[in-house]
Amino acid sequence: MKKRLSAEYTMLAILEYICLYASNTPVSKYRIMRIEGLSTQRPDRIARILEMLERNGYIESIKTPTAIYYKVTEKGLNIYNKWVKDFLEFVRELGKVG
Repeated sequence: MKKRLSAEYTMLAILEYICLYASNTPVSKYRIMRIEGLSTQRPDRIARILEMLERNGYIESIKTPTAIYYKVTEKGLNIYNKWVKDFLEFVRELGKVG
């Protein structure tokens, strides 16, 4: 049985991959589905999450005759950087508790 990841985790994993590894070269859904941890997700689920990310302005699609490619937008990069900053602050606060 395939392990199903939360939509939030999947969304963050996709956005992180596009921000870190595909900022200069757009990537296809096929390549995104090969991200470690996402390869167990159904293609239609990945497609819905890509649509949500695009609808909210975090990524942009580039349609070609053979495939659709995705790249991060400035808004997507800003929200990803905010998430990283907030997460690091959270981890630092945990360190203060111990």
